[in-house]
Amino acid sequence: MNEYKTEKVVKINKDLVDASLMLSIISLILTSVSEFSSPVHKNAIIIVLAVAVVALVICRVLAGRQS
Repeated sequence: MNEYKTEKVVKINKDLVDASLMLSIISLILTSVSEFSSPVHKNAIIIVLAVAVVALVICRVLAGRQS
């Protein structure tokens, strides 16, 4: 019996990552300069956007290594 190993390679689209990264950074900047009624909500939104930016930077680095 022949067993074939199949690997699935996930390609990361650099243009999509770049566009998402730009939108995340712009959203982070706009959120940080806007006034909120509750500083807790503002901090929560900033933390979520910061995590998204870091994840997208990691994806961008991985996409650069693929090509």
